[in-house]
Amino acid sequence: MTTGIEYIKESVSELFGNNFGGHDDKHIFRVYDLAMNFCNEIPEANRDLVAAAALLHDCDDYKLFGEESAQLLTNTHRILAGSGFNDIFINKCIEIVKTIGYSKRLSGIMPKSIEGKIVSDADMADGSGLVGIIRCIEYRAYRSKNGEPFFDPECLPVKMDAEKYKQTKCGPVVNHFFEKLFRLRDMALTVPGRRCIEQRHRTLVNFLETYFDEVDAPQIWLDLLAPYK
Repeated sequence: MTTGIEYIKESVSELFGNNFGGHDDKHIFRVYDLAMNFCNEIPEANRDLVAAAALLHDCDDYKLFGEESAQLLTNTHRILAGSGFNDIFINKCIEIVKTIGYSKRLSGIMPKSIEGKIVSDADMADGSGLVGIIRCIEYRAYRSKNGEPFFDPECLPVKMDAEKYKQTKCGPVVNHFFEKLFRLRDMALTVPGRRCIEQRHRTLVNFLETYFDEVDAPQIWLDLLAPYK
């Protein structure tokens, strides 16, 4: 019988059997790989704890599984219960999972342990760069009911708090750069995480700068982009 991290990997793959538009097992395993790479520079971190939390961080995402699952961490508890890890490990893992996510950071919730900080940075990093752009497009396509455009020059971005972020289901992809993606680099909590997200941030800026040039975007959008360069 499979136990430990391999059991969690298998359980996560089963849970995310359907593609949720940018929130799928491919995202989970990219976050896992990033977190393991960050651990190479932070030897004091418990690698199993980082691995488990990285694999489980989206297993009760409210966007995918609803608010009740997000509050109770239903899938996380179920998977950990069958993993073979002891109660101390399980409780530490659950405490980390409770702190991971952009809307939680907007609410002032953030991980305290080094393991949690590593997982948070890995999750933020996968929301940035070219992968972050593609995920954003996929999620908009998955959620959109009105065929929102990639860019609407008349629809300016708004400043997001936690509640507004959770209520915003769709909208132009370009707005999401300003409402979330550009803010991720300031949320980094570890040295390797900050370095990775900073590099990916430059990719976001270069992409949008090129796009604005090609579509001859109004000057107001160039002004909005300037502080992030």
